[in-house]
Amino acid sequence: SSGINAEYGYFNHTKLTQAYLYISENNAEFIASDTDNFFSVSPTRKIPGSLSLQAGLAAVLNRNPTVMGKPDPFLFELIQKEHGTIDVAKTIMIGDNYFTDIEFGFNCGLSTGLVLTGNTKLKEVSNFDRQPDFVLEGLACLGKE
Repeated sequence: SSGINAEYGYFNHTKLTQAYLYISENNAEFIASDTDNFFSVSPTRKIPGSLSLQAGLAAVLNRNPTVMGKPDPFLFELIQKEHGTIDVAKTIMIGDNYFTDIEFGFNCGLSTGLVLTGNTKLKEVSNFDRQPDFVLEGLACLGKE
């Protein structure tokens, strides 16, 4: 059995309780799809991401979830298992969140491209210990010289 982290929109105390009871009473796994702190809903507004939902459940379960999505390389390994080996020298991970997308690229041995249209902003990039290979204003920059 497994317990999956809640969806957005209608998370409340009742759903937290249901998830807790299901996982704890069934000795189920606590699984999360990602560790996003925030999601950008517009260029100037962010909303709490799935990590905020996981935090309450992790606190009452006294354990962190198994992350099956970015930045964990599990999905990349699954894709390779299903579709054959991917040439990492010819593959790039592009995303707007340093902590999930870009770290996923690092963890999978891929080149990385950070687009500044989402969670991570240009002023933050210099603070990171490891830098993405490319930083772009947006995906439209890919077709320009």
